[in-house]
Amino acid sequence: MKYRADIDGLRAIAVISVVFFHYSIGRYFGGGYVGVDIFFVISGYLITSIIYSDITNQKYSVAYFYYRRVRRIFPALFFVFFACLIASFFMNFPTEVQDIGKSIASSIFFISNILFYATSSYFDQKMELNPVLHTWSLSVEEQFYLLFPVLVFALRSQSSSRRVAALSIVAILSFAASVIQVHLEPTAAFYLVQFRAWELLMGSLLALDALPKLKKHWQLEIIASFGLLLILASIYFYSKNTPFPGLAALAPCAGAVAIIYAGGLHNTVVSKMLGLGLTRFVGLISYSLYLWHWPLLVFTRLYHQPKGAVEKLSLVIICVLIATFSWWFIERPFRKPGSRLSVKTTLKASAGVMIATAALAISLGGISAQYWQLPDRVDKILAYEDYDVDKNMRAGTCFLTSQYNSFSLYHAEECLKFSTNKKNILIFGDSHAAHLWSGFQAEYSQINFLQATASGCLPTIDSSGEKHCTELNNYIFRDFLRKNQVDAVVLSGRWKASDASSVESTALELSQLTSTVLILGPIEEYDQSLPRILARAVAEKSDEDQIAMKHRRSEQKLTDDVFLQLQFPRNVKYISVYNLMSTPKWKLWSDSGVPVQFDYGHLTKEGAMYLAERIGPDVFDGL
Repeated sequence: MKYRADIDGLRAIAVISVVFFHYSIGRYFGGGYVGVDIFFVISGYLITSIIYSDITNQKYSVAYFYYRRVRRIFPALFFVFFACLIASFFMNFPTEVQDIGKSIASSIFFISNILFYATSSYFDQKMELNPVLHTWSLSVEEQFYLLFPVLVFALRSQSSSRRVAALSIVAILSFAASVIQVHLEPTAAFYLVQFRAWELLMGSLLALDALPKLKKHWQLEIIASFGLLLILASIYFYSKNTPFPGLAALAPCAGAVAIIYAGGLHNTVVSKMLGLGLTRFVGLISYSLYLWHWPLLVFTRLYHQPKGAVEKLSLVIICVLIATFSWWFIERPFRKPGSRLSVKTTLKASAGVMIATAALAISLGGISAQYWQLPDRVDKILAYEDYDVDKNMRAGTCFLTSQYNSFSLYHAEECLKFSTNKKNILIFGDSHAAHLWSGFQAEYSQINFLQATASGCLPTIDSSGEKHCTELNNYIFRDFLRKNQVDAVVLSGRWKASDASSVESTALELSQLTSTVLILGPIEEYDQSLPRILARAVAEKSDEDQIAMKHRRSEQKLTDDVFLQLQFPRNVKYISVYNLMSTPKWKLWSDSGVPVQFDYGHLTKEGAMYLAERIGPDVFDGL
């Protein structure tokens, strides 16, 4: 197959967008995660082109296909695995090393996407500190290539049109499933191969000449330019709140197809741009750059959250240097033809390395525990990260999350049930409202706290987002509060300073629907879970307040300052949670010895009880 520099340039766009998204560099990469989808299209195109070239030349062999895949991906990948195992042994707690080891073992056998799907949740901040989390995409690819060569071999004697038709049907079914699943269970749509296969198949169909070949250069120029525009628009306009993959993934995938298609027929302006030296170089190291960028960020964040463009770009430069080393000394030597090892020997050796590395990864947690001999209290503190969200926040009944993302799952008859002999107060908002319920109800059992909460769903009259969010908000504002007289509404969310005007408008609306409105401001947040910060302080015998201060985010204080200046109606009261939880000093532990927060910022039941105790005399006792 003829080498195409523009495809390496397209790889560069893909990997840069992913790296800048994960490193939060600039404000133009909110949808940088689409780089993975671009990689899927490129992979499907190149692999299918190679396979059918071999079939045409009567050289195709399923064993030889996997032999080439091993030489292509294993050396750099296992280099990263060993580096992560060494780093985690010295930088992570034994229980974390155990989890990382399991993740690496699953990545080795290309089932990490299934593991992450099965273990992920809305509140699982540990996932963000997993150095091999990004290998889910490799697992998707290899699972696809476990079946695809067999399908190709089965279709080898069919006509070109029948092969295209067969793969088109599979791609359409996968795409339709993705569009549906992204609204039913977005985590499954994100991680599992059946909902991603259509992206690789788009590249495959392009390689099979499923599109008619245009001859007019001006048409190809327009197609290539439009393709680039689709990709750049996706990177710029998409965000973490965009339902993805589903329909939204079609734009970047179609953009990649358009660029590859046009560039294969004519050296377009876009092709020339993508084929420039520096862009092409980034494309050449893109695999190693993708492998290294995430673990480098994760291990850095264990002790220091990169802040500002200079720090983040410095980390990117270090990552590029490591990737360049990996590409030159590890990737290239193994890709060169003429290896002395036969196909059979290479596959056997690879299987041995996979088993040995997986065994080491799984056992390393126990080795780490024996070596470091940390106090038992460390594990007890870390255990608070595994907080029972279903019980304490009523996820799936009164709290809609990514796992329970349909308004039909909201149990209004239970969550909004009125009491005839108690005051009825509605807790309304996102996860930063849901974390209040168990503590408030325990601290003030003489009050009946109602609950209407949905993750990522600010309780404002102009809120937008996923369907379950808007439907819940509309129900509360337009139906429930107009038909039922509650004694007070507690409004709480993960506010930003930019939400100030929306909060003012919402406060005015609510002030006309109920006699008392309490707006709870932002709470202090950390760049990793509070239990992990406290466990580290205990392990290192360091000052807890000083370590917590290093990991505390500053945005919440700035937001609180903005909200304190807002003008509200007389029956609306703003409560500075930030000040209450930091007076006389930063609150880290509840009176019962439980961390006040179980992740970056959500309260434990005991933390919510403490907050209710501070709020109560001024608010609840007077109702």
